[in-house]
Amino acid sequence: MTKLLASTALIAMLAGPALAQTATDTTTTPGTAAPATTAPATTAPDAAATTAPMDAEAPAATTAAPDATATAPAAGFGYTAAAGDLSAETFIGKRLYAAETDVDPNATVNAAGDDWDDIGEISDLVLSKDGKVEAVLVDIGGFLGMGEKSVAVAMDQLHIIRDGDSENDYFIVFNANRAALENAPAFEWADM
Repeated sequence: MTKLLASTALIAMLAGPALAQTATDTTTTPGTAAPATTAPATTAPDAAATTAPMDAEAPAATTAAPDATATAPAAGFGYTAAAGDLSAETFIGKRLYAAETDVDPNATVNAAGDDWDDIGEISDLVLSKDGKVEAVLVDIGGFLGMGEKSVAVAMDQLHIIRDGDSENDYFIVFNANRAALENAPAFEWADM
């Protein structure tokens, strides 16, 4: 019996806040006027006057004009992805290739170039305070995670080359040699 009372009391306590969320605040603070309410412009028609026979067709439903403020996107939420846009989720984890020869950023290739050196994996992105991607962090060197370090490569130094075998895949190439990246200092985040 006590379990029944306790569970009933618990349900009542949990339902109270959920029901309170739909209530409107009608209290006013001193010095402010209560919000004005207006009566509806028309009154409900007499039920007897509008009753139709059961075999009559129902009137067509009317749709209200959409509220422009409800359908318009809020400021800052209107970006639509364009062809060629990349997702950070797919960018992180991609392999970075180093090429000592110039790479045509408009090229489409089916496989990594013979002169491309697989340097490492992109592990993170470095963003400026205004949201611009400044650099990618690449994990290079080491063996099985031992001796590995993260090196920052400026975003404007990277070439994104489309993969001819897969419409949504690409290669990321940097014009440098492996030695230059391996000798680069390890990236360290500044104290915030």
